[in-house]
Amino acid sequence: MMGLISLSWVLASNAFLVMGDMPYTPIDELNLMPTGVLGSKINSTEHAFLLHVGDLKSGAEPCTDELLTKNKQLLSSLSSQPFIYTPGDNEWTDCDRTNLTPRYDELARLVFLKSLMYDRTYFEKAKQLEKFKYQASMIENARWQFADVEFMTLHIAGTHNGRRQILNSDKQLAYQQADARDVNNLQWLAQANPTAKGYVIAFQADIYTHQTDQPACDAALHQECDGFKIYRDALREFASTVKKPVLVIHGDTGPYCQQSLSSYLTRLNVPGDYMVSDIAKVTLAQQNATVAWQISSLKTGEALARQCR
Repeated sequence: MMGLISLSWVLASNAFLVMGDMPYTPIDELNLMPTGVLGSKINSTEHAFLLHVGDLKSGAEPCTDELLTKNKQLLSSLSSQPFIYTPGDNEWTDCDRTNLTPRYDELARLVFLKSLMYDRTYFEKAKQLEKFKYQASMIENARWQFADVEFMTLHIAGTHNGRRQILNSDKQLAYQQADARDVNNLQWLAQANPTAKGYVIAFQADIYTHQTDQPACDAALHQECDGFKIYRDALREFASTVKKPVLVIHGDTGPYCQQSLSSYLTRLNVPGDYMVSDIAKVTLAQQNATVAWQISSLKTGEALARQCR
């Protein structure tokens, strides 16, 4: 846990908020209203930006234009600071589930989702962040600087990043798009700023809890494979190469927890997924040439003590 490093100073202004897997329920929606417990906390808490790591609706709800638009409007209005979003599976890869009415072609839903979320207003606000840029080949991937730390988002959604449960789309096309996401994501990771004091890398899928013993998926192997293995390997190698603190932030599964994966690599599973209606506050601190973070509940202010299994 990087927060264990001895700190010389911590500034409240060096904080950002991160959430995921919500709103799932009416309770989430009430909590996120301006007068709700989370909405009011956001407004009264100093933060540089609000990051949402995907799954902006429950997987049990159909992916209608109306619902996606409603939840986008709610989330993007939560903070006066920049709002950054990376897609989750509930809003596109899972939209073809057999228990949903209507069902959608998941690839078509992704096109709609990107046009909805990444509009002019989104980028105008995001560009308030220092050195903000997005990947030309995949606009949902972004990077920016904050408190000498480089932040980046990668599009890694559940269902092994769109490689499984392809129920209402052309499978070969889905595999091709998954291959392209892998290429774009790894290129984006490789372009990290070497002068940063640390790195925060955010995406939706829980690539650690959902790991398998299968080989990695690639352009030649699309089935009976682990679509997350290349990311676990790439992030482990990245952290060991830069030899600086790396915080991986994801959602997708229930526990609100953190885990030290290696000397430089830590993961944070943010609250959400209907089980914990809360938002994580991450405060950055610096000492000499390194950086550390303190993670707490926005709702209670208590430090995150739970360790991921």
